[in-house]
Amino acid sequence: MNPVIKVDDVAYCTLQVPDLDLQEKFLIDFGMTRVARTVDTLYMRGDGPQSYIHVSRLGEKKFLTTAFKALSMDDLKKISSTDGFSDVEALDAPGGGYITRGHDPDSIGVDVVFGIESREADVSSEETNIGDFSQFRRINQIKRFQKGSTPRIKRYAHYGLNATDLKGSFDWYNANLGIIASDYLHPGGEQGPLFGIFCRCDRGDQPADHHSIFFLPAQSQSNGVPGLNHVSFEMIDLDDVFRGHELLEEKGYELEWGIGRHYQGSQIFDYWRSP
Repeated sequence: MNPVIKVDDVAYCTLQVPDLDLQEKFLIDFGMTRVARTVDTLYMRGDGPQSYIHVSRLGEKKFLTTAFKALSMDDLKKISSTDGFSDVEALDAPGGGYITRGHDPDSIGVDVVFGIESREADVSSEETNIGDFSQFRRINQIKRFQKGSTPRIKRYAHYGLNATDLKGSFDWYNANLGIIASDYLHPGGEQGPLFGIFCRCDRGDQPADHHSIFFLPAQSQSNGVPGLNHVSFEMIDLDDVFRGHELLEEKGYELEWGIGRHYQGSQIFDYWRSP
């Protein structure tokens, strides 16, 4: 069965927080820059082309939604016409664009957007010498960063959800947004219980991240309550991961897990808890 549409990527996440000042300070230390702020909403960006990658709304702490990028306005209208998604409306946010809003089986927000204007990106990175001795790319060039400087973020990368029904959630995202599985986790072997599904956007012959969503069981992660497990942002290079770790540690934020190597996704990770 063909999905309603196939989304191209994740665009931004939206969280609800009780203190926008505290949230903004943390996100700046994390590597983001303020785009706009109103009485109840904060928009933050990285150094990549997205107008913004993180939205915070004032209120009781809660994960609200992730927005996915549609490939066309026709796709946006197509998903909007299905049960559970709203009519297409103009986005009142930096970069404009259009949005339809829906909810997954656990009532977690799922937005689909199109037409948000891009910004001029600044994601240059200095060369690193790795591998074969004959492949030096940086000779007699220093590679130094100012001590205490914030790390650089390229883009919003993926998010993890604690779901009450892993297969049911995956089936919904697959049927509506064309999300496909990269890896199924079965601790103890394939005959063991399903403990997680790493899922990616179906971009055909175009490269895609190993996962844009990671489904985990809410029963073991959050006492059966569905919701956010984590949001993840891609850094410009490895130095930014280590710079960020050092800065957040100095400022007294709570380290969750890292720095480490992600076995399935092959990336290097560093997880921190926001205030």
